[in-house]
Amino acid sequence: MTETKLSNGALHEQADNSIDCANDHDPLSLSIRSNYSFSKPESLAQLRPERGSGVLPIITKAENRQLEKTMAELTINKLKFNSMGLIGREQEIATLKSCYRSLETQKSGESSQFSSQFLKADKDLVLLHGFSGVGKSKLAETVKEEVAASKNAMFAEGKYDFVTMDEPFSGIVQAYGSLCNQIKDSELGIREAVKLSIMENMEQETEMLKELIPELGSLFNNQDIDSISVSTRSSLGTSNENRQENWRHAFRLFTRILGSFFHPIVIVLDDLQWADPASLDVLEYLISDVQNPYPLMIIGCYRSNEVNETSILYNRMQDLSDKTERFAFRITDIEVKSCDVDAVNKMIMSMMSIDDEEKTQELAEACYKRTLGNPFFLIEFMKLLQAEGLLEFHLGLMKWVYNVSKIEDATMSTANVVDLLQTRMRKLPNDMQVLLQYAACLGSSFSPSTLQFVWKENRSIILTDDVSNVDDMLKLAEQANFMESCGTDQLRWVHDKVQEAALSLSDLVTPAFQFQLGLCLYHGLENKELDKRLFDITDLINKGAGVSREELATLNLRAAKKAQRTSAFLSASKYIANGIRFLPSDSWDTDRWLPLQLYSRGAEIELALGRTEKVDEYVGAVRNTEACTLIETMPVQVIKMRSLVSQVVIADSINDHALALLKKLGFQLVWNRKLVRAQALTLAIRTIKKVKRLSVHHFASLRKMKDPKQRAILNILSIVRVVAFKSKNVFLSMMCACKMVELTLAHGVSDMSGASLGGLANAAFFLKHDHAATLQISEMAFAVHERYGGSRVAETIFTICPHCLALVKPLHECLPMMMKGYSHGARSGEIEWALFNMVMYFIGFPYVMGKALDQMLEQFPKILPQVEEAKLKPHILFVRVFWQLAVKLQIVPSEIPTKLDGDIFIQDDEVALNPMHVATIHLAQGELFLFHGHYEALANQDIEKGDLFSDSAKTNFMIPMEAFHRGIGLYAMAKRTKARKYRTRANRIQKRISKWARDGNPNVKHYDLMLRAEQASLNRRYGVADGLYKEAIIQAARTGHLHHAALFHERYAEYRLKDHGDVDDGKYHLAEAVRYYSEWGAVGKAEVLRKEMEAM
Repeated sequence: MTETKLSNGALHEQADNSIDCANDHDPLSLSIRSNYSFSKPESLAQLRPERGSGVLPIITKAENRQLEKTMAELTINKLKFNSMGLIGREQEIATLKSCYRSLETQKSGESSQFSSQFLKADKDLVLLHGFSGVGKSKLAETVKEEVAASKNAMFAEGKYDFVTMDEPFSGIVQAYGSLCNQIKDSELGIREAVKLSIMENMEQETEMLKELIPELGSLFNNQDIDSISVSTRSSLGTSNENRQENWRHAFRLFTRILGSFFHPIVIVLDDLQWADPASLDVLEYLISDVQNPYPLMIIGCYRSNEVNETSILYNRMQDLSDKTERFAFRITDIEVKSCDVDAVNKMIMSMMSIDDEEKTQELAEACYKRTLGNPFFLIEFMKLLQAEGLLEFHLGLMKWVYNVSKIEDATMSTANVVDLLQTRMRKLPNDMQVLLQYAACLGSSFSPSTLQFVWKENRSIILTDDVSNVDDMLKLAEQANFMESCGTDQLRWVHDKVQEAALSLSDLVTPAFQFQLGLCLYHGLENKELDKRLFDITDLINKGAGVSREELATLNLRAAKKAQRTSAFLSASKYIANGIRFLPSDSWDTDRWLPLQLYSRGAEIELALGRTEKVDEYVGAVRNTEACTLIETMPVQVIKMRSLVSQVVIADSINDHALALLKKLGFQLVWNRKLVRAQALTLAIRTIKKVKRLSVHHFASLRKMKDPKQRAILNILSIVRVVAFKSKNVFLSMMCACKMVELTLAHGVSDMSGASLGGLANAAFFLKHDHAATLQISEMAFAVHERYGGSRVAETIFTICPHCLALVKPLHECLPMMMKGYSHGARSGEIEWALFNMVMYFIGFPYVMGKALDQMLEQFPKILPQVEEAKLKPHILFVRVFWQLAVKLQIVPSEIPTKLDGDIFIQDDEVALNPMHVATIHLAQGELFLFHGHYEALANQDIEKGDLFSDSAKTNFMIPMEAFHRGIGLYAMAKRTKARKYRTRANRIQKRISKWARDGNPNVKHYDLMLRAEQASLNRRYGVADGLYKEAIIQAARTGHLHHAALFHERYAEYRLKDHGDVDDGKYHLAEAVRYYSEWGAVGKAEVLRKEMEAM
């Protein structure tokens, strides 16, 4: 027998009977807090045997009852789990706190500054992984102490569980609900400021997030909610792609707003191995948000033994590890291992209040053999030893007594912590064991009122009619360290292993049992509560149902719709599949709307997941039934077309499919496909003439289109128009736009009307250069969106601004509209069009306008991650090409022509196959030739490729600049070589630009002046040339075109030096060229010119 004395301090232990599960770091599992607190007895002498007597004193029954009461009040005879702390985790704690402090030191706004190459990492994803029970959750909570010491930081936790793992966003919702509650409990001034910022910046995102995070709604009153306009709400995207982008934007925007008031924000997501894909999407959204300048720390805990190369979590983490540099975040990997024997010994010493490690070494070694150093297992093992009498405190001797040999013999069969927990559970009353199993089916957290309702409705299983004892049993479960309170009317399991033990405690929890439990909740809960627990209840029913029932199919459809609204497409797909499984065999004949909705929505969801075979299966099910009309099948027909687009099927195949559908609907788009050009021109001229006679606000006064047939036709035409637009089939795109406008005039407006008017405005400029019509029709398109909202604002703006308005209005007047297109598109989920607007706003327009290269170079690292995240090849190529161009423009020009390829952009075979990609590279390479002074290379490129860019882009605000720059190179070579081939081509470009200037394009005035100056110089009309050069320089400088002011001074200096021999005037204009090149950022070119001046 081993006898171990208490340390001196043990007798003065405070009477706090709260017990912490020391080293299992799950916040849901660590604390068992008793409601009882006892005072210490004044003297313990009566509990000890008389010295020298050899026998224990004889005591009466009354004295025995008093002794038992006194023993119950003592704390010295209890294992002290709360005193353990995190033993053996010093290194892990130091790493975690170091990560937090590195974020805390970053000041607000500091991280929004970018170098020309890389973003500053101000976000940290910390991954804590190890076996269950090693203390990952408790370790994550150590950061909470750091947050508490900070003035502005926030800390929130969310947990996933294995029972409700299909429920979308469960852990995210818990964490963000906690953040909202913290805002609600903050000072009034801060709370109102946060609320005001949310209302000003989020608008419809608030409505979205409220459905998912009820706590957000508690921040607002009814008047606040009503202030969100109906038109703003209607601008949310409704396609799956748009919905996903809606949620991405909503979570990012909400986090940015919170970060502006509280930073760093720390979010702990526990048991990520059970997280649904939608939650992992949100995690990626947040950690990769390059537009969030505020520090953010996400701590993800997961069981390493349950995550392998085939799991979603593993592959998502691998993807994220490849993005750290581009998206400016860090990943810190911390493996949490089991403790060694020394750490186990220290834990036992702490539990038993012993300060001599040699006295507990033998016990520690025995415990280590049984628990392998797992802290949570160790705690449960020690509880078992005490419960079984293998470890007890001898009050007479004032010692812990145990026999290691007996412990080893008695615990040989203990396999894992679940066995230990179930051993304790089976000693509880039978009713309580049943109650634990009911609670385990409800998830990692649950409402006691819900559990009481289920208890009341299932008396046939319960062994007593006493319903009131549920509260008493739950209190007992809390005292036994199985559950703990986590808010008003909410309990949670202290550890997922406890829930797992309860779930498998007996044979009660079968699929049939879960089915009946789900049905009980489905039929018994109020609709509001049912919607709140919709996923849990549907999952319970789906686990056990094997019968066909329409109401269960309807329930799954309801769950699928809710999951789809939150972009949880995998979960939605499962609900659709179960809904179809529950359909009666004659459902098409008895109630065709239910199967039609299931198959149609299923096809849409599978398209979002990229599972085209499943799309075809669901589409085929609708096509093959005779129960539906042609119009009723149109939604799946359109989904099939979108599926073809997503598979990058060639445009002709998509058009064939579309034309066949339109023909079935009695609509003829093309009479003869060989004559599309002629038909398009005739139709466009007729439609433009018709629309010009209408007032600007005529379309905004039309009724909304309600005819399902006409909406189906519009949908098909819209898809064909976009496909044709992207494939540069100008005339087919034009024809679709005209037909859509005609349908709008005849049948009313829809969310596609604005975009179709944008296409018509484009046609008005492309065909006739009719500036007045272009402006009028553009204003009509914007008026429609202003009146009816809709989800295609970004598409309309991009169709109009860079392709129409920028050719008839000053470029700077288009910028606010482009920014609106970006912000509205990001909100409505039009990510492709939103990013088109963003790229042009931050890169395309500033370059053409001659803004400083340094300003652009600050934007590239912010923009590239966003377009790469969206996997949009045209955007990616444009950003990389112009980033590479900007970098090359800063270097010293070489004597041989500089190639565009570099570290940022390398042309490959895939790029060479896309005409628009080739045209973009052609443009950028010409820019490099021009500003590096390689005029011969630029002129020869023109001779070889001609109007390659304008032929590919058709209508694009960069066309005039690209042509103008070719003209400069051609005139330079014509003067240098006197070759007719250069003169002829230069004069042709000059005439074209002069016509654009006469037609009213305000952005080409200085282009026209400069080319006329070059032409006059070539023709030796020196007086005219001098005046035109000076006027061109003044115009370029006045409009802020730094690159052109520099180029014009450089060209004029060469003219003054070579044609007039005026060194002083030449040096003056070279100096001005150096100044403007330096301001623009072409420092290498400025240095070359400076050396030329010095050599004169």
